[in-house]
Amino acid sequence: ETFNRNNHPSYFSSSTSTHAMSFIPLPNIPYTIVHSSDIALLLAFGCIYEIVIRLYQHKNERRTTHERKLNIHLATLRYEAAKKRAMGPSAFVETSKLERAVLATQKEQTKLAEEREARTARCTKLIKKVNIVTNIIILLTYWGVAMVAIDGSRVNDGNYESYDEDISDEQRASSFWKGFLFPLSYHGLGYKVSQFGIESDVRASCMGALAVVWAARVTCGEVVDCGLKWLSR
Repeated sequence: ETFNRNNHPSYFSSSTSTHAMSFIPLPNIPYTIVHSSDIALLLAFGCIYEIVIRLYQHKNERRTTHERKLNIHLATLRYEAAKKRAMGPSAFVETSKLERAVLATQKEQTKLAEEREARTARCTKLIKKVNIVTNIIILLTYWGVAMVAIDGSRVNDGNYESYDEDISDEQRASSFWKGFLFPLSYHGLGYKVSQFGIESDVRASCMGALAVVWAARVTCGEVVDCGLKWLSR
């Protein structure tokens, strides 16, 4: 569904109702177009996609059950070897056996660690390729479609009225959007790529589909990371 300010003049336009419903003061967004259904779809896709990616990455980066058991076994062998070594020459045979077991376990541990590093490297390359393909598909699917567009004629800024009354609506909208999204709008190439296909004269005052997906991915990724760290304690 696409919201247009002419059909919904009160949407994001009433400061009284906005502030009354929220403990945090929110700025009024002078939108001209809002593709609400597409935004909801892209946000849901970004969250689900990021959860799958993070879980797959975590599965490949974490130590396997065998590796964790091997670490515990190695610590036990080292402890037993240190105890036998402290007993002196009388426990020489037992100490030698334990030290050989320690070396063999260390070799196996190193081998498992190398396999995990190789698995992680393959996982990273695969995720990078999948991300590129996914971004291209989203970019082409929503080519030229702005998810949100700002109406520069409705931007209220005293600085413009004081210093330059002839500033264009496009410049007003662009300045508002950059300030609203700061510092995201200044991150350079990535943000500009998300606006490819949108008309150049309104590109600076719009948000593309990729930016919506990336916002969902970043937010959801942080939540998943916190959850995985908590579960790994």
